[in-house]
Amino acid sequence: MQALLKNLTSEYFWIRLFFMLVYLILVEVAVSVLTLFILLQFIYRLFVGQSQADLFRVSSSLSKFVLAAYRFLTYQSETKPFPFSDWPAADAMPEEEDE
Repeated sequence: MQALLKNLTSEYFWIRLFFMLVYLILVEVAVSVLTLFILLQFIYRLFVGQSQADLFRVSSSLSKFVLAAYRFLTYQSETKPFPFSDWPAADAMPEEEDE
């Protein structure tokens, strides 16, 4: 009961709740955009035979943002993602394999 009262009167608790709600909304938008990127990358690869580099870079960094946001939301990290941290760098595009 002491912990409950302490948390209810803690400014940190309510500020974190606010940021969690904001990041929940941002993650939902980001996942929707990633879904679109998945479809676009699939269609591009279907017709061209390789991944589109710009789309790969954007989706790579966006997926890292989603991971960082989920880590914050699940209390695995106290570090707030972008815009309170740097935007994640994209991974290098893997070499295309001939199939």
